[in-house]
Amino acid sequence: GVCAACAFIAGAAFRAPPSPPPPVPGGIARFEAVIERVRYGQRWPDASAPDRAAPEDVVSARVRLIDGERLTDHAPLPAGATVWLGGPIASSPGLSAGARIRGLARFSMRQTFDNPSPHPPWPDPERPSAGGWVPSQARLVIVDAPPLRAWLSAVRARARAALDRTLPPRAAGLARALVLGDAGAVADDDRDALRGAGIAHLLAVSGLHVALVAALWVALARVVLVRLALGLDPRRWACASGVPVAFGYALFAGAAPSALRAATAAAIAWLLVAAGRRPRAIAVASGAAVALSLVNPEHAHTPSFLLSVLATAAIVTGSIGDAPFAAGREGAGATGRALRAVARQSARAALATLPVTLWLFGGYPLLGVVANVVLVPIGTVALVPLAFLHTLLASLGPSLADLYGVTGLAVTHLSAAFVLASDTFSSLSPGWAIPPPTTGQGLVVTAACFALLGARRTRTRAAVALAAILTLGALELRLRQAEAPRDGVRVTFLDVGQGDAALVDLPDGQLMLIDAGGGLPDPGARVILPLLRARRRDRIDVAVLSHPHPDHYGGMAAVFATMPVGELWDTRQASVETPGSPPAALVQLARLQGVRVRFPDSLCGHPRRFGGATVRVMWPCPHFDAGYGPNDNSFVLRIDYEGRRILFTGDIEAHAEASLLARDAGALRADVLKVPHHGSRTSSTEPFVRAVAPRLAVVSCGAHNRYGHPHAEVLERYRAQGVPVLTTPRAGGVVVRTDGHALLVEATGRAMDTPLPEGWQAPAALARLTASSAGG
Repeated sequence: GVCAACAFIAGAAFRAPPSPPPPVPGGIARFEAVIERVRYGQRWPDASAPDRAAPEDVVSARVRLIDGERLTDHAPLPAGATVWLGGPIASSPGLSAGARIRGLARFSMRQTFDNPSPHPPWPDPERPSAGGWVPSQARLVIVDAPPLRAWLSAVRARARAALDRTLPPRAAGLARALVLGDAGAVADDDRDALRGAGIAHLLAVSGLHVALVAALWVALARVVLVRLALGLDPRRWACASGVPVAFGYALFAGAAPSALRAATAAAIAWLLVAAGRRPRAIAVASGAAVALSLVNPEHAHTPSFLLSVLATAAIVTGSIGDAPFAAGREGAGATGRALRAVARQSARAALATLPVTLWLFGGYPLLGVVANVVLVPIGTVALVPLAFLHTLLASLGPSLADLYGVTGLAVTHLSAAFVLASDTFSSLSPGWAIPPPTTGQGLVVTAACFALLGARRTRTRAAVALAAILTLGALELRLRQAEAPRDGVRVTFLDVGQGDAALVDLPDGQLMLIDAGGGLPDPGARVILPLLRARRRDRIDVAVLSHPHPDHYGGMAAVFATMPVGELWDTRQASVETPGSPPAALVQLARLQGVRVRFPDSLCGHPRRFGGATVRVMWPCPHFDAGYGPNDNSFVLRIDYEGRRILFTGDIEAHAEASLLARDAGALRADVLKVPHHGSRTSSTEPFVRAVAPRLAVVSCGAHNRYGHPHAEVLERYRAQGVPVLTTPRAGGVVVRTDGHALLVEATGRAMDTPLPEGWQAPAALARLTASSAGG
């Protein structure tokens, strides 16, 4: 088991990342694809809607493209690319994994953000490359489908309809999650209650569900075989009959990785029993995890699979004997001893899954262990079997109405009580919220949890806990010092899609935010705030809104709603010309929050000193020009630190560039340039590029954006001047550090847009560029 774990970790760490398929062109396209996964859920009405408002069914499918082309220009769709399809596709019956489909859809690139962070994102090898929307008038055509998968899909659809027909909406949503794996069918506040209590894992058909249903079948089969007295060994034949039941239910319930792992473990154990061998819990659990990882290595990276393996490992290594796998073995003990055993196993499972839970969710409910001890047995022993029985009876038809009327009433009341109890635990346990851990902190927590699981003496556990706390504290202090650097200037050009956003760490420890991107998903909530939490920054001293366009101010609202801001710099154009617009409302909100709002008349000609760095507002001065649009009235800022300059230009175009050149062309010279207007052909005129003469240019824009940014002729202007260019779609977030003399540039991506001068390129695997004051 240890050797297998080490081999898995080594393989995951050193394997070459898969080459991404070519991008899916945006627009309406005809396609052919194979369905990999179908997800069913419900969109619940707003909380203010009347109780009688029914939820709306939502269906989406993950598909792998086989062929297709865009209708407008016949651009081919890349074979092998994965896409999430949404829209009213529920009207196409028979959707199942493995089915080959044809249809029309509107495709668009899925926005992904690749930024440097002390808390790296969880690896997602199955991340789709695009999203697709099937119009209501377009019907998907199923070319062919595997018979077994199609039959299972039809059975699931019948069960889903039976639950919706025979239960109230909230109870039906919970039953669908418990029986069919439709976690998206649960009402939002019910899901929040279970998540707050630390038992949200019950909403997915996990290994526990599969093991419970299959074990019930084995127990019933053994009773029947004993009664029939066929001369067969009831125990061995009952276990053999449980193998197809375990796999069948795992497939019926959506084939989640954790469910397949449990089915594989049950199959191995019961086949050994059927062969007259005694299964060993640790060997069976390890064999199932390794076998499933070999069949589909990507499962090993999914959180549900990893959580399932960790919890199972903690339980089986803490169990006495192999009772969980010995079907029909009798056991007796005092109630108190049984409760202590359940509490101990729940605590071990919580401790084993703590590192992954902390990494993904940034906290763990303080009463989560207690809630698992109290509520999980109720959910698994009572609610899951009852919901499964009701689903079976309701699916068989109206002739059993009297029976499923009783089970439906029981499911309704028990699920309501279960959610109420979860909500009580959630309210009593607000959760243990911590900043996102770094990679080093995650390794320390993981090592400490495994050491605590293996420790036998209280003194050893106390020593491990103390060592972990001290180590985590030291790492936290080091991180806070590193993420508030006082030995120079650090600028992080963020990948926020089609927009601008940059964080500037200044030598006196203060922090500037220059623009905040825009669009969906909200870059303020998805990029800026998570990065600030990971960097342990809890305040923005100066927020700069370069100009009032959505791709620059869109993420500001989330930032202002969450984090204190000292000053807001604004050109005032929106407040004067469009007082009711969102950017004007943002300025008003800042004032209501006590934020000092500063305009060009108080900034121009008054450089701000931040330690050894100076921030100069060069444009628009002394105020915005009413004859120009917002782009040409963008703030132009220059940050000077000893011998180095960094120039921010917003979205200025040729008019503003010409005005700046006429005023003082020499003042534009800089080492690093944020390319104006995302590399638009209306900006970066040749005289402007020559006057700035940057040693590095950074373009912030969206991947395959509809504007064509950055334009080829603009890139050629920089190439002609020998200026290396990094674009955020290819290079990801770009970090520039300077101590006033040397420059250090890091990019999270691996692709560079132009060749770099000799002496700048370090090992490509690190995507690191260096330059000294004497060269490069």
